[in-house]
Amino acid sequence: MEMSVTEFKAKCTKVFHDIEKQKKPVKITRRGKVIAVVQPSTQSDVTPEKFLGCLHDTLTFQQGWDEPLGDEEWEACKSVSA
Repeated sequence: MEMSVTEFKAKCTKVFHDIEKQKKPVKITRRGKVIAVVQPSTQSDVTPEKFLGCLHDTLTFQQGWDEPLGDEEWEACKSVSA
C-alpha cells in the first residue's frame, strides 16, 4: 500500500493500527517518490530479559588487554583515530 506523506500525517494512528493488524508495510511518498516504508515489527517476542542476556558469554579478553601501550602502538592508534 502507498500513501502520500500528507495523507499519512492525517491518518497516522489508523495507519499504525492497520499495519499491526494486517502485517503489511505501507510506503510513504512525496511527489510520487517513496521516502519511507513503515512496516510491522518483527521483534514482538523480544523481552528485556532476552535482549539484555543475548550477548552473555560472547566476549573474551586477550591476555594483557589492559597493559599500557608502547610508543609504536600509541602512534598507530593516534593515526587511526585522527
